[in-house]
Amino acid sequence: MNSIPPNVAQDEERLGGLAMKFRGTRREAERRAIAEEYSQTVGRLIHSGRWHEMPPPEDQLPDDWMPAAFFEYWSRPQGAP
Repeated sequence: MNSIPPNVAQDEERLGGLAMKFRGTRREAERRAIAEEYSQTVGRLIHSGRWHEMPPPEDQLPDDWMPAAFFEYWSRPQGAP
């Protein structure tokens, strides 16, 4: 069985929490801060080399708030450098 490293699992779970927090506020400044934290978490997941499952829609921010790196990462074939 292939287990997910704890830091990857925690960051994947963190995306869901950040997405829920984002949906729970309408304040622009707070949304920007959450989106920045989300982007940093996506960056860590990408650089881990062990991010193999795209988060479900409920764990994502609205498309116009998602980091470009997310779309770039998931648009290429998995396993590609």
